[in-house]
Amino acid sequence: MTIHQLLSLKHILLDIEVDNKFDAIHALIDTFIGTIDTKQLLEIREAIVSREKIMSTGVGQGLAIPHGKTDAVDQYYGAFARLKEPIEFNSIDSIPVQLIFLIVGPYSDHRIHIRLLSRVSTLMNYDDFRTDLLAVQNEKELIEYFKEKELRQFS
Repeated sequence: MTIHQLLSLKHILLDIEVDNKFDAIHALIDTFIGTIDTKQLLEIREAIVSREKIMSTGVGQGLAIPHGKTDAVDQYYGAFARLKEPIEFNSIDSIPVQLIFLIVGPYSDHRIHIRLLSRVSTLMNYDDFRTDLLAVQNEKELIEYFKEKELRQFS
């Protein structure tokens, strides 16, 4: 599974305004309304929010990767947000976050979970990649950009 396959147009939020990291996480989870039933959404919220309360997923360089696992789903889901203004996320480098990639999946496959987290982290380590994500004009362009960079990096 690749990052660009995980994303869809309706699960991307560009230039949203939020007050804090939990508002951002909830906004990303809300993109799954209509895709995932209400009970699954509640369990996804619980998995991701409880994970975030244990330890911040602000990984540095303006990026956060909130993630979680739950038996409520049998496949992986991803959502991406670019915030209009950076917010405090208790990141390891204390830099406010402007890019957020949320991942949730089943407990049953740890390899895919680790692979997805690794791919997002690897791509986001490139300054030009993060800068370009801040400049993309729309959701389709963002998915295409992920696809292009992912194919180049991991093929």
